[in-house]
Amino acid sequence: MLTDCDLVIFDCDGVLVDTEPITTRLVAECVTEMGWPIDQAYAAEHFKGRPLGELCERVGERIGRPCPELAEIFRERMYAEMESTRIGTIKGAVELLDALGALPSPPRVCVASNGPRRKMAISLSSAGLLGRFGGMDSPVIFSAYDIERWKPDPGLFLHAAASMGAEPSRCVVIEDSTSGIEAAASASMRVIGLANLTPASALRERGADLVVGCLTELLPMLRR
Repeated sequence: MLTDCDLVIFDCDGVLVDTEPITTRLVAECVTEMGWPIDQAYAAEHFKGRPLGELCERVGERIGRPCPELAEIFRERMYAEMESTRIGTIKGAVELLDALGALPSPPRVCVASNGPRRKMAISLSSAGLLGRFGGMDSPVIFSAYDIERWKPDPGLFLHAAASMGAEPSRCVVIEDSTSGIEAAASASMRVIGLANLTPASALRERGADLVVGCLTELLPMLRR
């Protein structure tokens, strides 16, 4: 799959950088303070990879009042913690990027995330990956906030493919959330699911063509 494509689109959180433990914990804390007690496991299952606006709507429905302040509270805490924490890479991410680049005819690579650019800049920089994509001003980093269309809407992936000059059928997406899998499938792109916090069965149900438990499992197919 990865040797027969023109563009590999990486999700950011949970695929390249190990930020999901931070964000799901903070979601659980903030939502609980709003009046809906949830734990980190619930936050990961129901809100990982979903737009922040959707989170506010869901919480508002549950507690019986609008809570637009939730978004700002969450962002402030997230940025404060991420800026003071050394963020690691997802196991196998660096090796996979290296292996893709070493192919005789390497595909282009880009990042497409539901997260805002500031979050991507902090996490990719802390993990030492920002330079691999040319910095935040690079034309290969895409945020849903740029076009105001969030996964599971396929718009972000289609925008990335068009910007990179690739046909959707020639793209492979690597995602770890059900919303990302849905978006890629709806965009008629091949999609690899990374089952770290999300069960493999859920990724398959949403349309993943291949599911792996670790990115290192993809390396052998690049060495054939």
